[in-house]
Amino acid sequence: MSQRSWRGFTLVELLVVIAIIGLLVALLLPAVQASREGGRRSQCLNNLKQLGLALQTYADAHHRFPSASTSPVDVGVWNYEADPTVHLHSWASLILPYLEDSSLQGIIDYRVSSLDPANRTAAAKVLSTYRCPSFQGLDFSKEPKYLAIADNFAIRNYIALGATDVGKLWGPGPDGKRRPDGTIYFQSDTRLKDVTDGLSSTVVICETREQNAAVWIDGTGAAAVGRRFVIDNVPSYGGGELSLNYEPYYQWGDAVDSIDCQYGPSSMHPGLTGHLYGDGSAHFIADTIDRQVYDALVTRAGGEVIENRTE
Repeated sequence: MSQRSWRGFTLVELLVVIAIIGLLVALLLPAVQASREGGRRSQCLNNLKQLGLALQTYADAHHRFPSASTSPVDVGVWNYEADPTVHLHSWASLILPYLEDSSLQGIIDYRVSSLDPANRTAAAKVLSTYRCPSFQGLDFSKEPKYLAIADNFAIRNYIALGATDVGKLWGPGPDGKRRPDGTIYFQSDTRLKDVTDGLSSTVVICETREQNAAVWIDGTGAAAVGRRFVIDNVPSYGGGELSLNYEPYYQWGDAVDSIDCQYGPSSMHPGLTGHLYGDGSAHFIADTIDRQVYDALVTRAGGEVIENRTE
């Protein structure tokens, strides 16, 4: 009877097999990661579309879009200690009753400030519709002005686009009145018919990866602009670069009555930022989009002709 001889793997053969397995994993991992990011991008666009439906329902009920904040642009969380009646409800607070999630109905008291103790339970909710699934940052703001009030003000990953630059968002015209050229800005009362550039050619909400100045219930930092902030470029205060994923986006340096923002319109999707249009559609816009095209998308009544609105 013959006796079989079994030979095991040599060390060299074992190392070759391990190397091949490692190579296969290295080849497959980017594809798996890309597939997961694709799913997250789809969910992010779905969040924006849900916001679009809520905006439309709000507009149907109130005959206008919600304002970015119910308080003026120069009134913010820094005013709360001296005046607890500052209203400061954000667009995200105003549309909450119009979202499909019925569990959110009636959780906000609009008769008092968004920062009032009566609204703290709501303010502490991390709302999935307001969060991009690719965002890997904080759940709650670490800005000292909020921490002085409470330690659990939840943040959002979506922000209104109020103007093309800070000068238009903040600066008053010759008659002393502010006239931002976006759609949703501080104390705005924009009607659908006021968007003469066309709802399908005007962006109203976009993503943001800002963490400290992004408390969802509060209107303090609820509107952004298309151009990054340059402090000495008066009167526009706008830089040559778009604010898309530009950092730092806004650095005023005044710790008393402002909050510096690392990011404005931005996201954690590589090279792309999700945008909601006035007609309720949602699309990604590349960071490399032409500056004039992006400016035109932000304005509600600029009269520009837009040929390519995403790249």
